[in-house]
Amino acid sequence: MKIAITGHTAGIGQSFTKILESRGHEIVGISRRTGENIRRIEHVAKIIQPCDMLINNAQTAYAQTELLYAVWKQWQGQPGKYIWNISTQMTEQPVNGTPDGQEDLAMSQYRNQKIALEEASRQLRFKNQWPQICIIRPGGIATQEKFNNTNKADVNVWTKSIVDIFSCNENISLGEISIGYTKKRIPI
Repeated sequence: MKIAITGHTAGIGQSFTKILESRGHEIVGISRRTGENIRRIEHVAKIIQPCDMLINNAQTAYAQTELLYAVWKQWQGQPGKYIWNISTQMTEQPVNGTPDGQEDLAMSQYRNQKIALEEASRQLRFKNQWPQICIIRPGGIATQEKFNNTNKADVNVWTKSIVDIFSCNENISLGEISIGYTKKRIPI
């Protein structure tokens, strides 16, 4: 499978790149670090067009949502096309305030941008079965080195779990999934 991944050089995107390459998939990486910017919507959509799947991970303002629409228009009605939109569990409840309010404002903006992505995903899923669109909400994931010893899930374990869920379940379509950190494994 040919898979486009935005933000493929760090964090969740980098982890998806590693695990999917190791499983034999061809990766089309799209990141600012490699000279691409998702704000160039039409240009990036053309790069993604020949792919089978988009992991819509990189986020900057509302460009992630705009890219979703552009790729959906190209892939509309084409069986075998998939989009995973990486959102956040922050969309599930309002952001807590901080004493100075600055971080609260930035997180509120981020949350609203991800809410827009999720609502666009639902609208487009309603319009056509293909491409299949899934909203994936990470919560408490160690995407940067500074988080490695905190109460956050290892990004590589989290990513492998997502890939395993989709690859081990034939004939099951997931529209939305939230997976975050837990201190203890459930013994089942």
